[in-house]
Amino acid sequence: MRLFPVLFSFVLFLFCADTVLAQNDIVLDVKQFGAVGDGKHNDAPAFQKGIDAASKEMKILLVPSGKYYIPSTSSLNISSNVTIQGNGKENSLLVTDTVADAGHPALINVQGEHITIRGLGLSGGRPVAPDQKSVESKGRYSIMNISFDQKPSENVLIEECRFSDAYGRALLFKGKDITIRNCDFLRLGRYNINFKPLDGAISNFGRNECADIRILHNTFQFVGTHAISSYRINRLTIEDNYLSQISGIGLANHQCQNLRITLNRIEFTGDNGIDAQRCRQTLISSNHFYCAGNKNAGDAGSAAAIFYGDDYAQGTARNTIISENFIRGEFNFDTDTTAARSQSCGIYVIDAFHVKVLHNTINGIGDNQNRKTINGIEDGNGIMVVNSAKGQSRDIVLDGNSVYDTKNNGIFVGGQARDLKLVNNHVNAAGAHGIYFSAVATNLFGLIKDNSVTDGRNWLDKKVAADIFIEAKDGWITQLNISGNQLRNSKRLTFHSMKDSVYTTHGIYFTGVGFTKMNNLIVADNQISGHELDEIGFSSVVTSYMVTKDKPYPATGFRDNYSGSTDDLPEVIIPGFNQKNKPWIITQSFGSKIPAYGNYSKGSVIRDINNPPQQWVATNSGFAAQNSWEKGKPVNKGQTVYAGTKVWRCVKAGRTGALMFKTTADTATDGTVVWELMGDRVVFKAG
Repeated sequence: MRLFPVLFSFVLFLFCADTVLAQNDIVLDVKQFGAVGDGKHNDAPAFQKGIDAASKEMKILLVPSGKYYIPSTSSLNISSNVTIQGNGKENSLLVTDTVADAGHPALINVQGEHITIRGLGLSGGRPVAPDQKSVESKGRYSIMNISFDQKPSENVLIEECRFSDAYGRALLFKGKDITIRNCDFLRLGRYNINFKPLDGAISNFGRNECADIRILHNTFQFVGTHAISSYRINRLTIEDNYLSQISGIGLANHQCQNLRITLNRIEFTGDNGIDAQRCRQTLISSNHFYCAGNKNAGDAGSAAAIFYGDDYAQGTARNTIISENFIRGEFNFDTDTTAARSQSCGIYVIDAFHVKVLHNTINGIGDNQNRKTINGIEDGNGIMVVNSAKGQSRDIVLDGNSVYDTKNNGIFVGGQARDLKLVNNHVNAAGAHGIYFSAVATNLFGLIKDNSVTDGRNWLDKKVAADIFIEAKDGWITQLNISGNQLRNSKRLTFHSMKDSVYTTHGIYFTGVGFTKMNNLIVADNQISGHELDEIGFSSVVTSYMVTKDKPYPATGFRDNYSGSTDDLPEVIIPGFNQKNKPWIITQSFGSKIPAYGNYSKGSVIRDINNPPQQWVATNSGFAAQNSWEKGKPVNKGQTVYAGTKVWRCVKAGRTGALMFKTTADTATDGTVVWELMGDRVVFKAG
């Protein structure tokens, strides 16, 4: 009965013995070569012997727990067919001197193929400041150099390592098929000291011949300038990394192709969270941003969570999707804080072609420290599409984005753009305009459709704050379609906790700077209500379209726009209804009689709702008034009267005088009434 246990033990012994023998065939221990690991003894020669032996014999080099001292004048050189296996980044530590000369060599040089480095803690030797920030001019410049100035390495895996306390960068590389995953990058570069261009954690900047690079599941904290810098990489994946406290850009990518940036969390970056310049075939998706554009060090640029485009005007930023990202800052209208936490801009696109910005959620955008001041064009914009002086954008689609609580504009479009589509977006509580569409030179084939813009705040107290603000600068806006939008700014007095009120002046507003022309506009099927001055308005610089000089042609594309809240009868919106002057716009509306108020253009039609065949047609352009001036009459603010061919609107209520006033000015006092001249009286003819 005892034979079986004895036989089993004997077999188990043989199995374990074979395992040990097999392990010895593939594994070396760095201590076999004289390494001590006490943090004092120079372990560089022993390490190098072990690395060379592992490479020659194609074995794994084990690094047991300990502190292995590598002097600042020494480097470990790793060649092909080596796996270095530590006992964890907290236990197997390579330490070095605290030096003040950034010219000291990298701690590790990698050159070759089929190389794995796993489970090590690697230090550049710089002392750790109490606040985890940088100590200037201390430590090695770089920790690991992968073929940076040599033939590209291939098939390299760096995982479960810690890189810390280097004066410049942690890891420089040039190669193909490189994976960096599950690593920590701490206190690297000159965090919050200077905005130096050569700081950061991972970089191949200035090195070509890179492809198939994967940077996955890493942590970056207290890193100077850029956490990751990539240059001309084909097939680069940056996924599921955590970045916090970065002085400059979180992920800086330049001239890359087939770039995939997904599932990262990025917070507290001094400049852009993600920057992709002159990149093609790019996907930026499902990332989370918090105050990633915080301007926390040096002279930051746009300070956007996501920056995409080509501000060199080379036309090389193409074919990109930016989708389903969550972007949050700390700005809000109700909390008066100057905390140094903010998201200056949400998404910034410049000089780009064929870009889709889809289903992103953006809120709390704007510089908190200067709450009532716009600190640069980017500050406080949820989404921006702009151009450099010599550039342009084409085929840009903004679809399904949700933008709310922005200090400036919800969506800002400026510059020369063609084939631009803003559809199905929701903007709530924009500080200036909900959608700001500004064209320089010529802007062709734009679509602003099926968006909802609600409860604008006019935080900056502008004379004009619109849900949709259209501006031409020294040029044309033509082939623009604004349709199917819902624009609301209404009081909800029964919901006192909402603190709602009317702040925005217009639903849609058209204006210009310098030479301004608008042609072939369609403004149709919009629902607009609750604005302070007009539902659709115009500045005085917007003129009628003229193909031939001095022969204007009316705009006929304003149709079927309605106002009114839940309890109101729907009303057709007459563009520029409350204005003195407006372009020649022919509209069709409905009523039971000739109107007694409003600005109507020649050719506009009012259909009789009680007798559908009956209609009234405006025989000239002017302001409506059905009552003539009378002496001693009480007049309410907003009421109009005509005197001869002119129409006057009451701007101060009172009672008219005994005699008809006579004046050549635009205002007149009449008894206790103050009048404003509105221009010629429009005359309607039944037809």
